[in-house]
Amino acid sequence: MIYFPVACALRLKDEDKLSDISRWFMKEYQFVTDAYRLFVTLSRVCGNPQRSLFHSAPSMKFMLRQVKAVDYSLPPDPLSPFKRSPESIYQERASLTTKNAEGEYIPAEEMDVALLVLYGHILYAGNSFTNALNYFFRAYALDPENPAILLSIGLSYISHSLKRQSDNRHYLVMEGLSFMQEYRRIRSQSSILQERQEVEFNFARVWQLLGIGHLAVEGYQKCLKIGEEIETERQKAQNPNTVEGATVGEQRGEACLEDFSRQAAYALQCLYLQSGEKDLCKRVTEKWLLI
Repeated sequence: MIYFPVACALRLKDEDKLSDISRWFMKEYQFVTDAYRLFVTLSRVCGNPQRSLFHSAPSMKFMLRQVKAVDYSLPPDPLSPFKRSPESIYQERASLTTKNAEGEYIPAEEMDVALLVLYGHILYAGNSFTNALNYFFRAYALDPENPAILLSIGLSYISHSLKRQSDNRHYLVMEGLSFMQEYRRIRSQSSILQERQEVEFNFARVWQLLGIGHLAVEGYQKCLKIGEEIETERQKAQNPNTVEGATVGEQRGEACLEDFSRQAAYALQCLYLQSGEKDLCKRVTEKWLLI
């Protein structure tokens, strides 16, 4: 019966109701990774990014309680110089919500990387980049070759370098770019075109964010070039005669993969327009942005 309210809330774009539903799942199925992923998915498909409940104060406090509940469930590190106070232990234990058939609280068996990354992104969305790095690095210690974590750490450093409070911008930018290069190294090992395109697009966005326009243009052009290859693969997947041994479902699934070509074309259009290259701007618009 829970699916009906979800469908209605999605249809009406009721972000408050979707937030309540996702919280119910996270309470009833605490320490289940899919419950946290559901919260992220519902936050992405509905709501205004500028004032979304995803990074609101209630959501931030709720997710922090989830992190504390996991910390309480896990045995303390004997090498850690920090000791838990009775008050903190009580607060962490009070965050447990799921019970078994005997009525006992179900503790977490291990730290959830998805939960750490989720809370880090909530802090990042609220411009708390240094606080977000604490949780991203905890996730990085558990999964050091996760490209999403590497990208998040790199963007946190670079975004914080652009704030007025940053004391050493050059150091922060170099730290961010070092993690971005590690992100490129991990992603470049993939043979999937969409993941290679993702790398070029994210790097181009970083160069544009730092005001290095010529590198951003080069990155967006590479992204569009890979987009042409993706379109060719999509057309082959839609034609059953060109893919031997593939089922109809596999062909349709291949055709629905994400493509960053239009986002790259729009960003490239803006860069050309700002630099006065009207002919190049028109050429990109006619090829990629017209319906």
